[in-house]
Amino acid sequence: MLNSLEFFVAEAWTGFRRSGIMSLVAVGIITVSLVIFGVFLVAILNLNNIMGSIGSKMDVVAYVNDNLDDFKVNGLTLELQRIEGVESIKYVPKDEAWKNFKSDFQEKLDLATVVNENPLPNAFIIKLKTPQLMDAVAKQVANIGIVSEVRYSGRLAERIESLSTVVRIGGFILVLLLGLATLLIVVNTIRLTVLARQTDISIMKLVGATDSFIKWPFIIEGILIGVIGSAVSFIILKFSYDTLVTRLMTALPFLPLVNNQTQLTVIYAIVATVGICLGMFGGYISVSRSLKE
Repeated sequence: MLNSLEFFVAEAWTGFRRSGIMSLVAVGIITVSLVIFGVFLVAILNLNNIMGSIGSKMDVVAYVNDNLDDFKVNGLTLELQRIEGVESIKYVPKDEAWKNFKSDFQEKLDLATVVNENPLPNAFIIKLKTPQLMDAVAKQVANIGIVSEVRYSGRLAERIESLSTVVRIGGFILVLLLGLATLLIVVNTIRLTVLARQTDISIMKLVGATDSFIKWPFIIEGILIGVIGSAVSFIILKFSYDTLVTRLMTALPFLPLVNNQTQLTVIYAIVATVGICLGMFGGYISVSRSLKE
């Protein structure tokens, strides 16, 4: 068994070298396809993470620029509580908001070099009974005279959800087309090796070699092409994403990008598996067609 495996691997490497430029083209096509596939998966992962982050903050925030005493705070709180759909209200004075902001981002931003005084307004964080009431509640809150501005993430969530849908559909179609193109390239590449060794294959058949024995070197050649393409795409994806995330988190510390290495490793493993499978199926299809002819 070990001798047969050594023979299969040696023959696969010989076929890979014989195909020369076509083998490199196949590796290149698989690499490009896998990089695009990886970008698609990482984009979906990040969009889902952003959606989850927004979903956990589905509140309406009413900002008040005026200085508020306890009487005005209690009055506005009671007025907000009368709005249908409001579950609870939390008042956050601007001094407390500024203190929390500096505490959250002091490691990423040197605020002393950016602003000299507290730029934040007083805020009322309004928790709703259901996110479906967000638009209606926000409009009623905005009509209150003392409220200077109302912000909520409902519209942003809808836009991100729409973008996520477009990325999913467009990415799936693109990956499918690239996958088919890659499979055809691998099939044709290995087919050149099969044609070059047609005489050897005929002799092997005459001495009693089974179809499975003949197929394995070409299947392993396809796997070899897939492994090399997967390795190159992994290097490109990992270093590109790590560099991009580092820069974005420095420039936009508020953006909830995925930086969990376990999740990313799963993505890279999926990409590598797809690449190896493409190479393996390409080799199998190519040699199977040739043996039937």
